[in-house]
Amino acid sequence: MGLLVIAIDRDNDLGRKTGIRSPVLGRESNIKAAVELGLADPEESDTNTMLEAIRTYDSLLEDGEDVEIVTICGDVRVGTKSDMKIANTLDQVITKTKATKAILVSDGAEDRELEPIIRSRLRIDSTRMVVVQQSRPIEDTLYTIVHKMEDPKVQRQFILPIALIVFVWGLAGILGLSEIASGLIWVILSGYFLVKVAGWEDEFRNFYNELLTTSERVSIYSYVWLIAVLLFVVGVAQGIEQMDIAKESGVAAMVLAFLGLDGILPYLLSAIVCVEIARTIDTYVSEGVFNVNIIRFIFTVLSLGLITAGVIDIMAQVVTGADPELTDPLVTMLWGFGLALLGRLVFDIIRERVEEESSAEEAVTDD
Repeated sequence: MGLLVIAIDRDNDLGRKTGIRSPVLGRESNIKAAVELGLADPEESDTNTMLEAIRTYDSLLEDGEDVEIVTICGDVRVGTKSDMKIANTLDQVITKTKATKAILVSDGAEDRELEPIIRSRLRIDSTRMVVVQQSRPIEDTLYTIVHKMEDPKVQRQFILPIALIVFVWGLAGILGLSEIASGLIWVILSGYFLVKVAGWEDEFRNFYNELLTTSERVSIYSYVWLIAVLLFVVGVAQGIEQMDIAKESGVAAMVLAFLGLDGILPYLLSAIVCVEIARTIDTYVSEGVFNVNIIRFIFTVLSLGLITAGVIDIMAQVVTGADPELTDPLVTMLWGFGLALLGRLVFDIIRERVEEESSAEEAVTDD
């Protein structure tokens, strides 16, 4: 088999809406899948992508080409996980079909981002982008927006941050905190994007599923997540209080007050340390292995927290135009550097003891 016509569904609309698993190989299988997807959601653009791939396949077959057709799906969480799934599926298809060339069919720029992945495995002879024509674009715009809001992917990526902004603004108005609403919105919105960028969505989802669905012992790590969330909420409340105090100095001063040592910073650091200690305890209970790196982690987080607090204090003085008073922030930063050095010494001592105990146990086992 020389040529492969590939229809790309990066966010797995086919699988989510019809239950059909990727890859869909062969003309008849793709026709059946396209019909099922069209019946499940007549407005789904991936249906047109599959039909265009079938039309391209038929045209090449009439020209006497040695060709096969496949639809490959990713994951609703578009990104690394989705792209890795598509890459693994493509490898399986190549092994089965012995294809060396490809024609890529997609419905937009998002799917076209996969072109380098496909090009690393096959020579791409052509790319096709399917654009569905609209007879009444202006009249249909509102309906299209409302319909897209029902898509889970759109809800997570676009609707959720907008909802956060509106919610915070409204809540601040109800509580009589309209002066700090703009700063609070930026803080919460940055927290949302931090969760997205750091990939913590899966952690929250797994925590929820473990608490509600598992019949086995729930790990300490899962319970400590609740404590960490509560610490974060208390920290946010404390930060809001500090923002209210600093509101007369401007938005920048409010944000620094929120992040400072009197705001969210100590609660955030405590939450992070609690989560990692719980993870270490769970590993020790389940596997009998103590991760000595937790010692270095705790000292590192605390030292960075103190250094950050000192920097924030200095920046706050600059922003507010107050007379420079560097003694307290410099002392705080020195404490941070001191903790870092102490942590290094403690870590080396404990690591040496652990290694000695391990060596002694191995010697006893050998005897």
